[in-house]
Amino acid sequence: MSKFVRLGALLCVSLATLSPAAARTGAAEARVAPFRVPVPRFSNPVPVTPESWPWIAADRTSEPVDLAAHGYVEEEYLISGTANVYNWPAVGRLTSFARGPYTTRIVVRRPRDPAKFSGTAIVEPLNPSLRYDLPIMWGESYAYFMRHGDVWVGVTVKPVAIQTLKEFDAKRYASLGFPNPLPPARTCSQSQLPMPRGGLPVESSPATENGLIWDVLSQVGALMKEGGAAGPLHGLPVSRLYMTGDSQSGAFVLTYANAIHKFARDAHNKPLYDGYLAAVATGPGTPIHQCASSIPAKDPRWTIQPIGVPVIIMVSESEITSLRRRPDGDAFPDLFRSYEVAGASHVHEGGEAGEPAHSDAARTSAAAFDSPANCVERDMPGNDVPLSALLNGAFRNLDRWSRDGIAPPHGKPLDVRDPGEKDASVAVDRFGNALGGVRMPQMDVPLARYYHRMTGPGICELWGYRRPFTADVVAKLYPARSAYIDKIRESVGRMVAEHWIEKADGDLIVDKAMKIRFP
Repeated sequence: MSKFVRLGALLCVSLATLSPAAARTGAAEARVAPFRVPVPRFSNPVPVTPESWPWIAADRTSEPVDLAAHGYVEEEYLISGTANVYNWPAVGRLTSFARGPYTTRIVVRRPRDPAKFSGTAIVEPLNPSLRYDLPIMWGESYAYFMRHGDVWVGVTVKPVAIQTLKEFDAKRYASLGFPNPLPPARTCSQSQLPMPRGGLPVESSPATENGLIWDVLSQVGALMKEGGAAGPLHGLPVSRLYMTGDSQSGAFVLTYANAIHKFARDAHNKPLYDGYLAAVATGPGTPIHQCASSIPAKDPRWTIQPIGVPVIIMVSESEITSLRRRPDGDAFPDLFRSYEVAGASHVHEGGEAGEPAHSDAARTSAAAFDSPANCVERDMPGNDVPLSALLNGAFRNLDRWSRDGIAPPHGKPLDVRDPGEKDASVAVDRFGNALGGVRMPQMDVPLARYYHRMTGPGICELWGYRRPFTADVVAKLYPARSAYIDKIRESVGRMVAEHWIEKADGDLIVDKAMKIRFP
């Protein structure tokens, strides 16, 4: 690895106290005040050779993306610094009880020509749910980022993902680590660590600490804004910095927004991040550190707080059992939107640019986790409600809201019985499709019954599918193919006019509809 460049300042905490979590670990605790986030140390770009390349490189995914053809460059950097481990005892309060070093990596995709840069940088904590980094939001919205000239930055944020990186390329990633600042005798034991959903194995270890993530994300943001001429964005001054994530990473985003945002300041003593967009995540449920107790069900920390910058949440039907609804906010500091998308599912068609190539995944022990092979409906066509088009529209609305004060549209909620409860269900129309919610053309001009989950073990509950209508049903709905296309155009036109989606994505929806073979 090349020599690190040193920049930055130290975070300062004061007012020593002792919380139950700190008492359990025997660690002294200090209350956190707003602080200027230090810029981490960073390497030169890690070389790419025929034998070594970045995990999840854009040209090595299930849907390879030719960045050069779009005028983009990809570079991977190793970054290091010192991060705190926090407690979050109440809304508006943050304490620190440990501090230690970390080294991780970032993947930067930026316009080659500075004149093409929009001024927007988007930081995505890479999703580690399957034990390796998944740039899910990149996979959903890379076309949007590149047509607007945005910078995208993916960050490895969990020890379990670092473990997989080392399986993939031990030499390239040898220096990476999130070591636990506390010795084993002063942290929780392996048996006390939380068990992930879906039958996946425990992803934590007393030797490492998941809670370093928050300072890592802050320091990556500072690097994007203040890295200077030697930084990864040399020549690209950032005027807006947003954080985004999907599923577990969406929960990271919401936890950061609720717990960390008010404390992390830039060089001008302003909030470091200018907005947040979380997909298929309903609240800040990520433990603030790996030994932290779960937040009680009715605790106000679950509710997204007014933080002075826009926060947008977009969920599918898969999240109805964990919905935590609150009113939209239009007046500063409460700038908030929540969207519930009818017919959509947690895992759906599209987004393959955010999945590793099979040959790369096969080099890791995590490859077996990402498959619906044991699901009953595995042979059915996937759920094709285009969540990506809505996310692209949400990114555009987030930027307009932050830069120009133009508020996004309000969305209707899904018609859900017992939202947020284990037995929650969605009211449906005569075809079995959801009522209410944000409605894409697949719902209002349907050709199938849409399901938000498959039947079976583990993560089957997250995979959506569709059951196409029979030929006689289609014939009754649309006497001629032209009638179907006209209705699709009408629906798309409304979505574009109301600023739900961009015209480029609406055109893709129409093009896809025109290629459908009628029964």
